Amino acid sequence: MTNHYNIQITSTNTFLKATFKNGKFKKLEHLRGKLNQQMLNNLCRIIPLKAEDIPNYQNRYKGKVVYELIVKEKTIYTQFVEAWHEFYLDYAKVPPKFTGIDGRAIKQIISYLKSISTSDQEAIALWQLILQNWNNIDAFHRKNTDLKYINSNLNKIWINVKNCTKNTKQTFANAMESETAKGFKFK
Repeated sequence: MTNHYNIQITSTNTFLKATFKNGKFKKLEHLRGKLNQQMLNNLCRIIPLKAEDIPNYQNRYKGKVVYELIVKEKTIYTQFVEAWHEFYLDYAKVPPKFTGIDGRAIKQIISYLKSISTSDQEAIALWQLILQNWNNIDAFHRKNTDLKYINSNLNKIWINVKNCTKNTKQTFANAMESETAKGFKFK
């Protein structure tokens, strides 16, 4: 696993990016700010060889050097794919084979669900609602878990999910509350 840290030397307002691969220091990049030969000679003092040592360095250089883990948020595509993989693994008890065709199908599913909702979070909640209610839909659709099939029959599947749960609006509203969305207007 690769982690990146922003490192700021406060006295010179110099910004660096340290990369750790599998917990070990891999590389250092100069992002911006003043950097001279003396600073280059002393950089090894502020860069730990292992990522696990960063808290010690934070304490040692408190007020002089700031260490900040760079965290990338998951894209909507990644969230949809992860939900799908989790669903399929639970449903079929084997990991799904995921191809480029499946990737295109999920992008089209995302596009449609975004068009009938008001935000990315609502689209993800709709997708999760569909997957959570998969066992309640008609047997004909239930046996076809292929993403290409789901994409081509998404309208029918969505109607089926709405019909199989009398309280779909309430179920969806509850799901949205847990996703921090307030004031959802069900379309």
